[in-house]
Amino acid sequence: MLKNVIKFTALILFLNGCNDGANNTDNATSSESVEIDSVIAILDVTVINVINGESTANMTVVVQGDQITEIDSNISIPENATQVDGSGKYLIPGLWDMHTHHEALGKESMDLYLANGVVGTRDMGSELQFILSLRDSINNGELLGPEIIAAGPILDDAPPEFPSRQRVSSAEEARQTVRDLQQSGIEFIKVHNLTPREVFFAIADETANLGMSFSGHVPLTVSIEEATSSGMTSIEHLSNFRVYLECAGAEAYTLPACQESFESLAASGIWQTPTIALYQEFPELMNGILNDIPMSQTLSHYEFASDALLERFETELSLGASAQIVNFIRANNVTSLAAINDLRESGNQFLAGCDALVPGFCLHDELQWMTVAGLSPLEALQTATINPAIFFGRENTQGTVEIGKRADLVLLDENPLTDIKNIRKVNAVLVRGHLISKPFIEQILESNKRPSSN
Repeated sequence: MLKNVIKFTALILFLNGCNDGANNTDNATSSESVEIDSVIAILDVTVINVINGESTANMTVVVQGDQITEIDSNISIPENATQVDGSGKYLIPGLWDMHTHHEALGKESMDLYLANGVVGTRDMGSELQFILSLRDSINNGELLGPEIIAAGPILDDAPPEFPSRQRVSSAEEARQTVRDLQQSGIEFIKVHNLTPREVFFAIADETANLGMSFSGHVPLTVSIEEATSSGMTSIEHLSNFRVYLECAGAEAYTLPACQESFESLAASGIWQTPTIALYQEFPELMNGILNDIPMSQTLSHYEFASDALLERFETELSLGASAQIVNFIRANNVTSLAAINDLRESGNQFLAGCDALVPGFCLHDELQWMTVAGLSPLEALQTATINPAIFFGRENTQGTVEIGKRADLVLLDENPLTDIKNIRKVNAVLVRGHLISKPFIEQILESNKRPSSN
């Protein structure tokens, strides 16, 4: 089992943060295409409270600038307001994808996030100047895309050919690098499997000194138990299943063997970003490469995949694909669903993220997989709305539909609390108070479609 974890880890090292085709901007959409109105009123809509699951029907929600200013059933609509018909529809907060790699996707995919209701992302590893430039382009209104909270390059000591990394091999170098990245405008630090042990603990100490945070994989030279008390704010991918494989030891996973570890993780406040959809995709993509199956048959939402993303999978997956690894991931994909539910029942909190799959669509997949793992539709919805807001310390300004909150909103045709699949039925999106209407959503989707092979 350990050999498979190490082999799979080597594959993941290649997959996280590649640089294929990142500068292709042919399909990028300028934010000038977004409808910008000083006042927007969504009429007769059902507002969903993502904290307690209550739904309040026949409400009018008024947005002025980038803020929600009124929510009531009896409001005098300003004469200059753009009116949006919300009858029979459901209003939720904007979604966040909490594990992305924008450099691997390319700038041309950014508008797909918004078309799917994703208003914010946490980039978990991209080349520094690329991600700073992309973030600035979106913030300045030059490019239509989600808000980005960025780690910059991954800090580890992987081989030179591994992309999106800044290699550090000593504690002193790690401390200086953390300071430099903070000065550049990076919000947090990302560690990975090959982050040296002394570097990991130096990063933990230096980020604490600077009031920063750090997240990522638990390095192979650091135990899950040590990571639990290190100050990490989130563990990604269940650290390639190690979150439960390590406490299970040489035996098959059972909750009694991991109960103490799971409770310790919950008590520490570390969030889990399991990226279930990504790991469900991996074995099918690898199997396709091993057996010459077209990626159009193995990649979900292939019709919206960028050239950069397809090249990434074609190139990187072939480096580590084997029947043994395919079987290892498939087996652990089943086990991990049970482990995620046990983590939930042990008090652990989750964030929704899908790494570098097809933007926006994959987050919908992730929320659906969260319910397969045992979360309720409300709990799944929380992983992409209020939970990210709490994680970033923004719960007073984001994450719910309330007066005074930022106007990041998604209007759905059907109720996601009845069936989380309804998260896919996006009718309109407000991002920082800018309205993206249904016709423009359809335009974004059409512009991102791959040419038909027929």
